[in-house]
Amino acid sequence: MSRLPLRLLAFLTLVNILNYFDRYIVQAVEPTLKGEFALSNQQSGLLGSAFVLGYVVFSPLFGFLGDKFDRRVLMAVGLLGWSLCTGLSGIAESFGLFFVARTLVGVGEASFGAIVPSYLKGRIPDMVALNSALSIFYVAIPVGSALAYVAGGHIAATWGWRALFIGAVVPGLLLAFGFSRIAAEDGERSEKAESYSFLSGIKAIVGSPVLRLSIIGYILNTFALNGIAMFVVRHVVGLGVDEATAAQNFGINLAVTGFVGALFGGQLASKLVAKSSNQIRGLLLFVGVTTLMGVPFLSTAFMVNSPLLFLASCFVAQIALFAGTAPLNSVLVGRAPVGLEAFTQGITIFAIQLFGGALGPILIGQVADVLVSVLAFDQRSALAYALQLSSVAMVGSGLFYLWAARKEIGRAPVLSDS
Repeated sequence: MSRLPLRLLAFLTLVNILNYFDRYIVQAVEPTLKGEFALSNQQSGLLGSAFVLGYVVFSPLFGFLGDKFDRRVLMAVGLLGWSLCTGLSGIAESFGLFFVARTLVGVGEASFGAIVPSYLKGRIPDMVALNSALSIFYVAIPVGSALAYVAGGHIAATWGWRALFIGAVVPGLLLAFGFSRIAAEDGERSEKAESYSFLSGIKAIVGSPVLRLSIIGYILNTFALNGIAMFVVRHVVGLGVDEATAAQNFGINLAVTGFVGALFGGQLASKLVAKSSNQIRGLLLFVGVTTLMGVPFLSTAFMVNSPLLFLASCFVAQIALFAGTAPLNSVLVGRAPVGLEAFTQGITIFAIQLFGGALGPILIGQVADVLVSVLAFDQRSALAYALQLSSVAMVGSGLFYLWAARKEIGRAPVLSDS
């Protein structure tokens, strides 16, 4: 990791923490928003998916541009945009206006999510070192998400949910100026990307069996995690815990398990594959196995009636699931066609958020509504059964990662420089 200044990695990780904080504050106050705007379960799911719409549509575009133009400018503009739109969400007076504002937040965040992994690859060509760096960068997912639940829930309970969204503008504006201090990359990547058009780039990415199967696994993973994130606070409230405490307890649980899983899981994967003849295959095997290890605990979490047992089951499941975050993204940038690293991330984000992130909350919410209206389930039981869709999705996710690893057999290995 000597090629990448640690201060730069720390800065990018801090921006990513804000990225996930702004993304998940809606989920942290979902019960409050449901009451304020008089939403059904399905409408709540739509509210959670609004961000995804902007994220989905613009990620491929920013990825394509990120392989051709100055990534620092694209990331800075995106950060400014999503921060201002987060504030706009806080002054929305209707469900429709809130939905539009959250969609625009997704547009801004697309520029960051699609570009950073490829930027890091450009600075760290060694696969093992890249995976280790990404294991630090992706710690921001649980930390930022947990801050949304804990700090977001506390701020909303103290000053109201609108103050939470408006206050989130300030750190974004300050951090955006940090991109002016990041060194520019060399021009080699732009020259390699010039040979691809938008459509030919998509064909090159989708034409890789390893990338295709890995992305399908990622879709199922995102379906499960986004569905859980949208309804977990209300599920815990149904177990007898007040909303603020439910958000805080789950947030702390998420922060600890995500930090341990993403950081130490990624570091463990680096050690296991360091001397492998095919590090890409080794990373895929690691992701597939750890994903499947978490499924029994994830399923158990929504079957128990005790808040303590719920958190304990989630604790184990989340460590297993977060362990594969850095290795999976290392595979995506490692197997991306040369010159299409950012575009591959953009296409991946498009696929996982459209077919996973957007559908997860909607489908789980719709199943819960059907169980209530058709089968006369009570609200708590209906939601608990609907959330089991996440366990089914995670089984499929793990199996697709293992299938991708099988496709790596006989391929030219991507080796460490060390």
